[in-house]
Amino acid sequence: MNENLVKRIGKTGLYVVQGDITQIPTDAIMTAINSEGMWYGGVDGAIKRVAGNQYHSQASKAMPLSDLQTVIAKGNALKHRGKFNDVVFVVDDLESSLDKVVYTGLEAAHQEGYGQLLIPAIRMGVMAGAVEKTPEETIARLGQGIERFMHQYGKQTKLENLTFVVYSDPNTAGQLTNGLGKVSLN
Repeated sequence: MNENLVKRIGKTGLYVVQGDITQIPTDAIMTAINSEGMWYGGVDGAIKRVAGNQYHSQASKAMPLSDLQTVIAKGNALKHRGKFNDVVFVVDDLESSLDKVVYTGLEAAHQEGYGQLLIPAIRMGVMAGAVEKTPEETIARLGQGIERFMHQYGKQTKLENLTFVVYSDPNTAGQLTNGLGKVSLN
């Protein structure tokens, strides 16, 4: 894994890496899920391959789910083949802009006291263009969610490493690196 520090905002470092999100040591993975329980592909599939249904069953128990609701699914990396403990699920029914999805997930992670959080390239794969119409708009909204979170919680958060993980796409990793470099507290 080639970790790339993009920017430091206060004590929180923003990183972009390429690799398997389930195999990077972290406190938690933050990912988007839909409210319908159709959690099969992408990051959901990767989590299930290494941890079975232990995380998604916790989201199922919270149903019915609604847009921007969060579910903190607790786990233990010693009990599965991944290198993460928990999963922060943010319900994303493609009704809200990405900045709201990201802010909601970061706020939930902050409230749990996580120091390290991994986030996949949300809305840059299969869901690209569903709400934000271009990669540039998607990344700008992602940055706005981070900025809003840092304005609200930056001085008190324990979140030291916020890492965006791209599975296998150097172009997307480059776009994220460039876009996240523009995140500021101005």
